[in-house]
Amino acid sequence: MKTCTIKRDIDIWYASFSVEIDDSLPEKTVIKSVVGNDVGINPLVALSNKEKKEPPKFLLQSEHKLAKEQRKLSRKDKGSRNRNKQRIKVAKVHRHIRQQRADFHQNLSKKLVEKYDFIAFEDLKIKNMIRNHHLAKSISDVSWNMLQSFTAYKAEWAGKVVTFVNPKNTSQECSSCGKIVKKNLSLKTHKCPYCGLVLDRHVNAAINILHRGLKKIGLGYTDLMPVRGLALNTPMTQEAHEFSRG
Repeated sequence: MKTCTIKRDIDIWYASFSVEIDDSLPEKTVIKSVVGNDVGINPLVALSNKEKKEPPKFLLQSEHKLAKEQRKLSRKDKGSRNRNKQRIKVAKVHRHIRQQRADFHQNLSKKLVEKYDFIAFEDLKIKNMIRNHHLAKSISDVSWNMLQSFTAYKAEWAGKVVTFVNPKNTSQECSSCGKIVKKNLSLKTHKCPYCGLVLDRHVNAAINILHRGLKKIGLGYTDLMPVRGLALNTPMTQEAHEFSRG
């Protein structure tokens, strides 16, 4: 053991230890299964194989209780013992939400890494996005950066690959023909007038994210080529794409 740090979180104490371990990482896994992930508010994640994960509304579900406790706090006299007790109650509600959120993302990231050898996300600038006051609360609640960071470190230890790609036009670009099909946020379906592809807009984006991720490391669906540092095996597959063409 090298160091020990004691930390207090309201009424709970934690001891954090740092130790020296063998930090050699496993060899890269042979890439057989790949997936792109489009993160959002609803759904939280859309996968390139059409799977979706709805967001857990931890903060919204607890909002009534939180608002109730905060109203009580506002009525307490500043500097009083009762106000301090109420402040602790409010802090405990926030802690409970924070722990639920972390547990959810730990479980989801674990499933992604267990199921896929190559995982692609958008490289989102979340700090800039939460400046939009209408979306800030929902973005904070779903915690995309937590999911991405948990997935990245789990993948590293498992010998899997996680990559982040430019998010520009992932929702607007047709994943079949590559043409730009403009759509606002209210449109939930991608309908390409050029090639006829009809697909959920989030799944379409997830496929584009996967395409960009594979291209970033020099891979594609049809022409696989060895990449330094990655173990490849053909054929590389993604679980069942089902496209509807109009």
